[in-house]
Amino acid sequence: MVKRFLGVFLFFCSFYNAFSQTEICIIGEVHEECAYMNRDSVYNILFRIKPDVILIEADSSLFTSDFHFNLEKYPNLLSTNQNIGAYQYHSKQKVDLRPFDMEGVGNWYKKTNYNDNQDKMWDEIFSLYEKNELDKKDKDDFELIQLVLDYADKMIFNSVKDINVNMTVKFFSVREKIIYPRVLSIIENTEKLHHWIDFARIWATHWDERNAIMAENIKKIANDYKDKRIVVLVGMQHKPGLLDLLANSRDFVIREYWTY
Repeated sequence: MVKRFLGVFLFFCSFYNAFSQTEICIIGEVHEECAYMNRDSVYNILFRIKPDVILIEADSSLFTSDFHFNLEKYPNLLSTNQNIGAYQYHSKQKVDLRPFDMEGVGNWYKKTNYNDNQDKMWDEIFSLYEKNELDKKDKDDFELIQLVLDYADKMIFNSVKDINVNMTVKFFSVREKIIYPRVLSIIENTEKLHHWIDFARIWATHWDERNAIMAENIKKIANDYKDKRIVVLVGMQHKPGLLDLLANSRDFVIREYWTY
């Protein structure tokens, strides 16, 4: 009798685990409206998945204390596909919103003058390349970088699914592994670029560090929403790193949006 009861108990436990599990769906997206993605695309995908919580690529400073977009303080928040689509779905379906980006990310970019410095650094590397002032290894590395960037620019997407399929994700994963260490190596090997070393080291490590923070925040939120459905809206180039960092977790399963 005890053995029979135990068998039935274990059966129901396995049944529960099979059909009641935390699900995470990472949707790589582009922030600005384009031919294959807009605010309606995001809303329609969310309507298809019917999540319990939507994670937004932003830090907590952009939210009120009860996790609504702080539109009074930041009226321009509703200017990206991600934010508009999530806001519309949240307003109609009353699901939860949560930020998951690194705290102070916007201020960090301003403090480091990231975008301006990045452009100037690239321009100087390109100038030395054109003047044939890079050694052979660095020249070969720069040409590989250019090849990867050119290929990325020529990629044609016809749907949100196109930027989320495994082939695209793998390409952007390889792209990161090629570009960041090679740019840093070129700068460290070239005396005329040594004034960029400090920034280049920050630049080369920031992406991975930010992805790691995002992944940890996703795990924490998943722990708060056990057996729930979680959608993560994030720039498409972050998706490869997040998938790698979350892949081995036993606390949730990862699904693509088109499987719903």
